[in-house]
Parts: sequence; structure tokens; C-alpha cells
Amino acid sequence: MTSPDERSALDALLSSHDHTALVVVTLASVGVAPDPYLVADVADVPMPAAAAAVERARGCGVLSDEGLLPDSARGALRVVMGEHGMLGVLRRLARVHLDSGGLGGDLAVSLADAGLRDPDLAQHLVELASAADRLAARRLWDAAAAAGAQGTDISVPYADALLASGDLDTAALTVDAVLSAEAPSPDGVRGAVRVASTVALMRGTASHAADLYRWLGPDRIGPDAAYAVTTLLAVGDADCAATFVRAHGGLRPVPPTSANARSTLVARGLLDSLTEPATVATGSLLRAASMADTAVGARAEPEHPAVIAALIALHTGDPATARAVLTETIAADPGCAVSTRCRLLLAWSALVAGDTGVEPTSGVDPATLPQRDALSYFALRVATARRRGDTGALMSAWQEARRTVAEAEPDLFSLIPLGELWLAAVRLGDTARIAHSVSAATALVASLGEPPTWAATWHWYGVQAAILGGAPADLLPHARALGSFADRSPHAAALASAGKAWLRVLQGEPDVAEVETSARTLEKFGHAWDAARLASDAALRVADTRDATALLQIARDIGAVAATAEPTEPGSASLGALTEREAEVAHHLVLGLTYREIGAQMYISAKTVEHHVARIRRRLGAQSRSQMLSMLRAAGYAEDKERRVHA
Repeated sequence: MTSPDERSALDALLSSHDHTALVVVTLASVGVAPDPYLVADVADVPMPAAAAAVERARGCGVLSDEGLLPDSARGALRVVMGEHGMLGVLRRLARVHLDSGGLGGDLAVSLADAGLRDPDLAQHLVELASAADRLAARRLWDAAAAAGAQGTDISVPYADALLASGDLDTAALTVDAVLSAEAPSPDGVRGAVRVASTVALMRGTASHAADLYRWLGPDRIGPDAAYAVTTLLAVGDADCAATFVRAHGGLRPVPPTSANARSTLVARGLLDSLTEPATVATGSLLRAASMADTAVGARAEPEHPAVIAALIALHTGDPATARAVLTETIAADPGCAVSTRCRLLLAWSALVAGDTGVEPTSGVDPATLPQRDALSYFALRVATARRRGDTGALMSAWQEARRTVAEAEPDLFSLIPLGELWLAAVRLGDTARIAHSVSAATALVASLGEPPTWAATWHWYGVQAAILGGAPADLLPHARALGSFADRSPHAAALASAGKAWLRVLQGEPDVAEVETSARTLEKFGHAWDAARLASDAALRVADTRDATALLQIARDIGAVAATAEPTEPGSASLGALTEREAEVAHHLVLGLTYREIGAQMYISAKTVEHHVARIRRRLGAQSRSQMLSMLRAAGYAEDKERRVHA
């Protein structure tokens, strides 16, 4: 709010007809400190008169010590000067700087923000924005639009900058105007399709992204063929992607700009992931990621190459590589729009390796995320709760995720979060809500020819869903698919062997040696939590106490936290799921102490001990006290406290 003193000082300058001093104040309002030479040029007065006006303006008490006008006084200046008078001064200021070639970006933005609409200023801002890196361009494009820049030629680079800043809505509206224009340029249409399809992928509507490229077609795609190929493969349309590849000579970066080279490497890497070993595909993607996406001319793209490389690493049992790639990408540009996606995937890499001790979604507001990132957010929450055996947290997270799950439209880059949500749905008996997405994802993988790099993890989720549902018959097709990949992928071979071992466990015929081998192999490929769960589930189904103890020791060796699995069938549970207090009670029970003796040891009442025992029995699914004691004994609860497993 303008103070009375500020308004009085400005009124005094006006009433004294001291227009040159008001010019000084107007310049100060856009961040230009008093400079007699500049004032003389703008006000068209002799140098001595300009210098005197600067002193009078300083003496009026409105300007700060630095010679600038406080924000609180700008409204009053506009009233005193009048809109026409103030903009006239600013227009002359812009002209002086433009004529001398010295109009910098900050002043140009300030002039546009002050309301100056001028074609020369607008063109200058367009040139500055076009030469700026992607992270700085948004502010310049906003100012160019405010200064009057318009037309389809500026819409696409402006939309690229909007998208880089995370403003999907404005980016979509900007390119929609291009697509609906009467006679847009071919370059404008091509760029608008690229931005619109990227927005569609981020919003979880991959089919719309693909439809945009099908509508554009190979004849109009020009140098953007690589973007089309990546988008079409993401939705499983390999045949249409092949038409774009054939129409453009097998994808060549023409013209050979950095942006075209980057997009071509991404498309080639994704194509290689369908037929070649994962290392071949990852190499192309990492080379693409090394080309800075903040550079001048950087464009919106279907998916960041570092993200695809990390996804391939996660899909092939290599969370360490995923962590390295994602950490490097975040460090290079922590403020970019893709950093949140990288952080969510970084949490996945820790989770699949068995680390459930962190809160992976802490500080993230799902309301601010685009749909594909929201899917990862909710999948992380349910996956963490499921691995901790926290049914209450799992139900709560699933309730919050239901709308996102209902809206989910699978693409190649969302298979992991979708798989985790599938398992949560099975665990909570709500599979109908996600059945359409599971079917679509299964069809997508099949349409790409069941590439082991992507399909193995999806079929592993199918194995897990069958295990959780207690449905051995549902496990078989997924196990067969994994078996068919075994000779092409060591990771798939490990999953296939684990699937066979788990099938025997479900059938009540666990092979101890097979379970141990499978568990160790799963651990090697970054599936520590699944490995520990396989060993602990098998321990519940072997008749020999020594075998049960050995299997539970394997689970402990792989990771005690990872062994706290949820029940795989009604009436069964992992023995690691006891709280610390319950574990202490279990220790005393196995030693043969009575409730009263346990209470005396733990300084609690015998009745409280009884309640703990009842909860232990329910957690283990034991049908009798003797069965409960046998299970606890096999789990090692008679050993020293230092060697006991705690949840």
C-alpha cells in the first residue's frame, strides 16, 4: 500500500510540472537506477537538466538508497503519471536501449511486466527467449507474450518452456491453438504434436499421445520421426512405429542438431530394448542423457532418456545402476521438472532392493503431480506398506490411490508401479478395480513381442499376484513365459527358477535346496525382499524343524526387514512380522516361561502377556498353541536376544 508521504511526494513533483524528475522516478520503477546520461536521452533534455532532475528526484524522499522505486509506490506513480504518460516514458526507454543494442533480459522483462506492449520489445524478447536455455526461457517467453508477441511460430518454443517449468495446462492450450489454426506452418504443426503428445503421456493418456502421431503420419513427421517412434513403442504399437522408421531411412538425425541426435538415440535405445540385451539399449540412452536437456533448442520429449535407462535397469534386476543414473541426473539439475520423477524412481530402486525403512513419498504432494507420476507415488505408498506388513497403512494408501488406479492407462514406462498396485489389489481383494489396466498392460507387452527386458518383470508380478491370491494355476502361464526368456536373459532365468520354487511351496512340496538357490539368485538381481519372503514362506511349509530353521536363517541373512511379508494365503504369515514387544514375549514363551513369569521379566501384567500371545498366534496363523510354539522355535526365538529377528 502506498504511504501518504510517497503519494504526497509524487503529487508534488507533478504539480510543480517537474516532468523530468518524474521520468527519473518512472525509470526507477522498472529497476533502472538514476543515470543522468540515460535520463537525458529518454527525456530529451540537456545533460545538466537531467543531472539536476536526478538530484530533485532523490531529494523528494520516494526513492530508496539505491535509487529505485519501492513496490509500494508504483501504483501511486501510475495514478500520478497516468497510464499513457508512464508507458510513453517506458517506450522511449526501450527505444534508447534497443537502438544502442544494450537492452538486457532483466530490463526487457521488467518493461513487459510494467504493461509495455511494443512490437520491437516483443521481437527482442522472442530473440532472447530463443537463445536462452530451457530453464531460463519460460520467464522470457512469458514477457514476450505480455509485450504482444503472437503467432504460431512462437507458440511451440513457448510451449516447450512452459512444459519444462511443469505448466502442463498452459502448454497444452498453447499448442492446441496451433493445431486448430486455419493455416499453421508444417514446422508449427509438427512441434505442436510433439508437445501435445508429451503432455498426454505425462497425464497418463498414452493412447492420445499415439493418436497425435498417427494423425500426423510419416509424410509430415520430418525430423521428429524419433519422437513418434518412442511414443508409439510406449503404447505397444510396434507396427506403426516401424512405418516411421522405414519412412525415414532407419532414423537419422536430420538436420544433425543436438536435439535431433538425442531423440534419435532414445528411439534407437528403445528399439534395441525389444530385441537386444539390456546393456545395448542402456548405452544409447545414457549417451542421450549426457546431452544436456537444458541446452538452447532443447525440446519436450516423451520420456527423459535417463528415466528410461533407469527403468530398464530396474526391469532387469539392476537397482544399483538405476540409483547411479538417477542420482547423477538429479545432481545435474535438481530444479528441473523431471527431478521429481527421478526421485520417485530412486525410491523404487531402494524399495526393490529391500529397503523399507524410509518414507519414499515424504514431502511429495500428489495433487501437484501429473498422472503418471501420481501413479508412481501411490504405488510406492502401497508397496512400502505391503512390504512392512502394515495392513492398515496398505488399506489407507489403496483408498487414496483408487481414483488414480481407475484412470490409469498403461504404457511401457508404467509397468512397475502398475504391477505393485496390482499386488496391492490382490492383497486387499479389490482386483476388479485394476483388472482393466492389468489386461491392457499384458496386451501391450504381448504386442511388442514379449521382449524379455520389459516382459520378465511384468510376468514376475503375475507370479506374485498368483502367490498372494493362493492360485497356483494362475502362476503357471507367467512362469512359462519367464521360462521362455531364460536363454536370452539371466534375470528372466532367475525369476523363472524362483517361480518354479514358489509353485512347489504353494503346492506344499518345497525343495529346500531349490528355495535356497532361488532366494540367493533373487537377492543377486536386486530382489532381496522377494528372496527373503520366498525363504520364510517355504520355512512354514517344511516338516523338518532343522530345514525350517535353515530357511529362516537364509531370510535373516538376506534381510530381516525384507522378510516381514504379508500373508500369502489366509492363515499364513511370515515370522518376521512380530513387533519388538511381541518378539520378546515369543522368546520367553519358547523358553517355557508362564504368563506370570514373562510378566515379571518384562514388568507387565500376566493379562497383558496373554493379549500379546493372542496377537502372535493370529499373526502366525497358528491353529494351536503347540503349532505356534513350533513355528516360533523354528524361527529361532529361543536364541539369544541379539540373534532374534525383529520386525
